[in-house]
Amino acid sequence: MLVVAAGIPGLEQVLQSGLWLGVGILVLVLVRFRWRDKSPKPVRPKRPARAKLHHVAAELETSRQLLKKIRSDITRQALQAKLQQLQAHSQSQDWHVVVFGMASAGKTSLINALLGEPVGAIAPTLGTTKQGSLYTYELPVGGGTVYLTDTPGLQAIGQSGEAEARTLASQADLLIFVVAGDLLASEYQELCQLARLGKRTLLVLNKTDQIHPQDVELILAKLRQRTAGIIAPQHILAIAARPQPLRVRYQQPDLSFQEVEEPQPPTLHPLIDQIITILKKEGSHLRLANTWQQAQNLTQAAQQALRQEQYEQGCAIVERLQWATAAAVSVTPLPAVDLIAAVAIHARMIAELHSLYGSKITFQQASRTAQTLARLLVQLGSVELVTQTLASLLKSSPAALVGIPIQAASAAYLTRIAGLSYLDWLASGTPWQPDSLKERIQTYLKAHSQKAFIQSFLQQWSGPKKPLLSDQSTSAP
Repeated sequence: MLVVAAGIPGLEQVLQSGLWLGVGILVLVLVRFRWRDKSPKPVRPKRPARAKLHHVAAELETSRQLLKKIRSDITRQALQAKLQQLQAHSQSQDWHVVVFGMASAGKTSLINALLGEPVGAIAPTLGTTKQGSLYTYELPVGGGTVYLTDTPGLQAIGQSGEAEARTLASQADLLIFVVAGDLLASEYQELCQLARLGKRTLLVLNKTDQIHPQDVELILAKLRQRTAGIIAPQHILAIAARPQPLRVRYQQPDLSFQEVEEPQPPTLHPLIDQIITILKKEGSHLRLANTWQQAQNLTQAAQQALRQEQYEQGCAIVERLQWATAAAVSVTPLPAVDLIAAVAIHARMIAELHSLYGSKITFQQASRTAQTLARLLVQLGSVELVTQTLASLLKSSPAALVGIPIQAASAAYLTRIAGLSYLDWLASGTPWQPDSLKERIQTYLKAHSQKAFIQSFLQQWSGPKKPLLSDQSTSAP
C-alpha cells in the first residue's frame, strides 16, 4: 500500500497532513478534558435536614444518657445546661437570628435600626463589638419572639472574637450576613462554610446610601452571580441601616441661609419583609433543624468528654500497675520468676483496661495478649535500651543505685510502655493487629525517655509510692 501511495503524486503529503491533523485534535481533546476535570467545582449548600420533633427528642435523650456517665461535675453541668437550653428551644415558638460579617460592615447599626434604639456601640474603627450580644425583637410571626444576636466582626486571622462569632453563627436558626460592598475572598470562604452547615442565610448589602443607585444594582448582580448555588437570589438584599445625614439649607426670615444636617430614616423594609416571609413559611422547620444539629454536636461533645475521662482513668491504671510490677519484681531474685510476675500483672492490666472500655476479654485472652506484648518489647530491643540506660546511670552516679533493685526500674518502665501502647490501641477502636500495636510501642519508646523515667523512678522509690503524673517526660500524651 505504501508503494501505491508513493506512486500517486501528492498523496503522501495528504496522508501526512491528515495524520498530523488527527494527532492535533487528539491533543486538544485530552487537554480540554484535563482542564475541565481540574476546574473548580461550585459549592453545594447543605439543605437543612427535614427534622421532626421526635428526631430532636431522640437525639437529646441520647445526649442525656451520655451525660450521666461523665464523672467531671464541671463538664457534666456545662453540657447539661446546653441540653436544657436545646430542650426549651425545640418546644418554643422563638427564633435565633444571628447578624454576622466582617468588622465594621454595619452589623451593630443594623441591630440598632431594627430595634429602633441604640443598644450597641458603633464606630468607624474595626472590632467595636467585642463579644456576642443578645436582644429581643418583635415581629408579627405568629406570636413568637425573635432574638437578635450581634457578633464580633471577622477581622484578620487570629484576632480575638472570631471563634465566638463563628460559634454563634453555627447556632443560628436564621443568619444575616452583612457586607458593605462586593464580597472579599475571606467573606466568600465564610459563606461557603456556613452553606455547608445548611444555614438559611440572608446576604445584606449595607451602606447603600453611600453608593450610587446604579452601582448598587451592579453590586447586587455581582453578589448574586458569585453566590449562585449558595444563596437564593431573593435572599440578597440592599439596605441602609444608618444613612448619613442629609445636608439641607433653610432660608431665614432675614433672607439668610442656614445649613443643617437632618437624620435620615433607615431603609430596612426589604430585609424585614424577607425575615417575616421566611419565618412564617419555614420558621418551625428551621428551628427544629438547627436544634437537631446542635443536639448532634452535643452528643459528640459528650462522647469526646467520656473518651477523655476513660483515657485518663486508663492512664491511672497503668500508673498503678507499673508500681505493682516494680514491687513484684523487687522481691523475686530469679529472672524467670520476674518474667512470670510481670506477664501476670500485664494480663491484669489488660483485663482492667478492657473492663474500663466495656470490652469483654477472658483471663486466658488477656494472658496471651500480655505474652504478645512481652515478645514485641523484646523484638524492639526495649530491654537492651533499659539495660544500657541503667549502665550509664551506674557509671555516672554509682551511689544513686545503692539499694535500688535494677530489675524493678526496668520492669516499671516496660510496663508503662506496654500499658500506654495498649491503651492507645484500645481507645482508637481499631481491629486487633499486632503490627499496629508494634508501631504504637515504637512511638511510645521514642516519646518516653528511659533515662528521665528511671531517674524519676529512683527518686520516688525511696519516698512515698505515688503515680508519676508529675514527671512530664513520662506523662501520657
